[in-house]
Amino acid sequence: MSLIRRMILGRRSFCTFFVPRNAEDIMENPDCRSWELSSRVSYLANSVGDLVTATRYSLLAAFSRPDDEPEVTLQTCETIIGSMVRAKRHEEAYYLYDYFFNKHTLKPNSSCCNLIIESRLQQGLVDEALDFHRTVKGMVPDYPSEASLRVLTKGLVRSGRFDLAQAFLKGSSDTFPDHVAFKYMIQGFLAVGNLDKANHLFEEFKRSLSSSIALRNKSTFEFLHQDCPLYEHSRYAYPEYENRVAFLMATFMDYWFKQGKEVEAMELYNESVPANKLLLCPETANALLKVLLKHGQKSHASALYNDMLAQCKTRFDTIMVQTMLNEYCSSESGIVSEPKSRLAYSLGSGDKFVPDTTLKTILDSHIKAGRIDEALKTSNKMFDVALKEVSEQFNPL
Repeated sequence: MSLIRRMILGRRSFCTFFVPRNAEDIMENPDCRSWELSSRVSYLANSVGDLVTATRYSLLAAFSRPDDEPEVTLQTCETIIGSMVRAKRHEEAYYLYDYFFNKHTLKPNSSCCNLIIESRLQQGLVDEALDFHRTVKGMVPDYPSEASLRVLTKGLVRSGRFDLAQAFLKGSSDTFPDHVAFKYMIQGFLAVGNLDKANHLFEEFKRSLSSSIALRNKSTFEFLHQDCPLYEHSRYAYPEYENRVAFLMATFMDYWFKQGKEVEAMELYNESVPANKLLLCPETANALLKVLLKHGQKSHASALYNDMLAQCKTRFDTIMVQTMLNEYCSSESGIVSEPKSRLAYSLGSGDKFVPDTTLKTILDSHIKAGRIDEALKTSNKMFDVALKEVSEQFNPL
């Protein structure tokens, strides 16, 4: 019997999932306000990792107040279904989708549909995933989205269905070419040793991207990268074509490193970044940074990282910091001073975008290096942050 079934039914035993008739069937004195509910479910699932309690609260979303914002309620649904998929608890994910969108009157969005497709593809259920795709395509207004193409391409490539993955790419040819979907296709061909096909796709992407940019912006020469929300209103304008090409170049760099051809790999990097003095967006920088660190190019990685930090003095990309911390905390030298000082500043100013994983990485590093005092300080900081978060999320009405 699943955790959801045990949690809701207690000692009762039914062969189907119990569907609560009202919020009071779930808990006493339920708070069904959409914003508060979404925040609590996110905290329980992502920060605490308590999916049972998070699920219990998420079920209240079906009884959100009619005047509440529906997109916020859908965030609650996305959070809990996504958490179940990431935990590979697929039965619970299907139950929750059915509960929210079939047993009750909520309407799914593209993100919720993508999670079900991702779940089925993870299990190798390609036909079921495609059946679901065809079903929701005409029913959910914002489906398929760019993220849908990425989920389908990634899952189909990993299942060895290159033909279907390419069909989806060609089907989206009338729109802006998605660099992430192309990355999954290129990675797939490189993994099976088909370098010619990977190169062909790369050239196809560059032609399509160039044409799309020309059609979309006939009189504009600088473009703001749409996947960099932290920088949308900054003074930086990232060269869109060069950034997306460099993003894919990282995939070829990884391939050449794996073949033992370091010179060829670094030639690609030097031609696309330092030689052109390319202003990188965080997404592209992270892709390159991970490849450089993965293959021992620490000096180049540090130079790239420092350039990105210098680019933005007040806010920084936490994924990039986490990437560097993972590398330096696993080495004998311990934590690099620059990321640590930046994190200390952020924590001291109360910024909430520093993830728990970053703090845990620092804590693990101190413990491994025998820095007990530093470990205690970090642990206390984590406790203070958690206590504050609990107080905010579950403050009595």
